[in-house]
Amino acid sequence: MEGKKIIRMIISIGLFVALITIIFVSQGHDPNNPHASIPKEEWISGEKGHGFAVINNQNPQKQCYQCHEKQGLGGKSYCLSCHDPSGVDYNLPD
Repeated sequence: MEGKKIIRMIISIGLFVALITIIFVSQGHDPNNPHASIPKEEWISGEKGHGFAVINNQNPQKQCYQCHEKQGLGGKSYCLSCHDPSGVDYNLPD
């Protein structure tokens, strides 16, 4: 009987520590920004940044473009301000 109480206490303490850890880690996460865990400069020009994501994303106009517009990050003209100088030829929705 005493052994079961100790096991229950260890499990309870473990779950409590896990909960506190999750709460602590989630405080720095912005649920509206899937890129929040990546520093801005790394996201813009890093090896695994924007270009990598776009190249490996099979449908950027569906998965990225609408969210960027809703958050005021720019529409077609904003995207084209980088795409044109870089020579990226991609038809964006209006």
